[in-house]
Amino acid sequence: MKVLTLGFEYLPVKVGGLAEAITSIAQGLAELGNEVVVFTPDHGRNLGEVIGSIKVSAFGEEVEVTVRRREQNGVVVYSLGGGLLSEQDVYGPSWEDMLKKTVLFGKAAVGLMNDLIETFKPDVVHAHDWHTVFALGLLKKYFGIRSVFTVHRLNKAKVPAWLFHEANLSELAPYPDLDPEHTAGYIADMVTTVSRSYLWEEWDFFRNFDGKVTHVFNGIDCSFWNEELLENADKPREERRKIILERFGLSDGKAFMFIGRFDKAQKGVDTLLRAIEILSSDPAFKEMRFTIIGKGDPGLEAWARAVQNRFPENVRVVTELLSRETVRELYGSVDFVVIPSYFEPFGLVQLEAMCLGAVPIGSAVGGIKDTIIDLNSDPENATGLLVPPRDAFALARAMVFAKELDEETLRRLRENGRKRATKDFTWENACRRYMRVYEGAVDRAVPFLR
Repeated sequence: MKVLTLGFEYLPVKVGGLAEAITSIAQGLAELGNEVVVFTPDHGRNLGEVIGSIKVSAFGEEVEVTVRRREQNGVVVYSLGGGLLSEQDVYGPSWEDMLKKTVLFGKAAVGLMNDLIETFKPDVVHAHDWHTVFALGLLKKYFGIRSVFTVHRLNKAKVPAWLFHEANLSELAPYPDLDPEHTAGYIADMVTTVSRSYLWEEWDFFRNFDGKVTHVFNGIDCSFWNEELLENADKPREERRKIILERFGLSDGKAFMFIGRFDKAQKGVDTLLRAIEILSSDPAFKEMRFTIIGKGDPGLEAWARAVQNRFPENVRVVTELLSRETVRELYGSVDFVVIPSYFEPFGLVQLEAMCLGAVPIGSAVGGIKDTIIDLNSDPENATGLLVPPRDAFALARAMVFAKELDEETLRRLRENGRKRATKDFTWENACRRYMRVYEGAVDRAVPFLR
């Protein structure tokens, strides 16, 4: 099968988890014997060899788009540069600039497809997230290729209709403002998202495409998140924990870690900070250690610093960017990883933790709920603990409960977690399901079947 992938990020260009997902899907499809080609903006990185250029009319001027080609792990990647496509800020520097970049990417994608169509006509176009809506719409309009649109996280923003007119897609713009995610879903032959629970949690959106909606779980690559690669792989976990806590200025104790963005909309840092404050009056708190890693909202950062200042023996806040290798050491050393998200389309933190034997304590939402098997619901197959979102008291109780777990239960949770991450949530499994989506041979979300 010939697959054309559209994405605004592709490794090594990375802002968040989207790049990891798109790259892993493309490479996984190639490993299964498919011919996979990627179109992506160059974002000023100048990756690959220049193979030509395309002249595109956009926003009252002519833009010369440079086409670069590279082969990366079995995937052919075309990077499109020139004008705003060469702006290094992937999603900026302003909202208007980003929107114009998405239109220019769409037009350039058609030009590139015109050049390739005699030697590469895709069986399917797979577009990732709303930034690809103009490219998806134009490729569908001019080449009639079967298409799939994947929502990694709903943005729920509106864009002005004049952008669709500028993109030569006036037929898709009957209103002054449009939801580009809705438009992409309307255009596509199939619509997917990254977990079953997130699909139903956001059914008010996905119901618009009833009959062509399904889920495909993301995966995790445990070849990197691997205990054998740790600095102190030969030492017992308790010894590794002591070493890593000392590195962050804490004495030994039951170790809980949070890693993620400090934002008010999703990641639940405030729930964790409130839970720590609640725990401070519990006798168990004396033996608990919290490493909180991330940055973002200034108010949340200030709150986290204040909690550290109040409890310097228990809490350490790290707002600098840590290397993946350092994060791996943490996963492989701490006892528990806390994921208190308000919502989570899929989430990788819980699976990264499970690969490395850290027991996840997560909100019962989206992909977290789909990947963690709760100890209280299924003790034999459990991989962690689930708690209600936005409930600091429930999270505090769960962390005390986790601290008191016996070694045999912890061993079983770690073993089950590794097994589930390495067998059930592989990128190969995800890619095989995507191939069924491409063929239309996949189960659908049906509102009267739950």
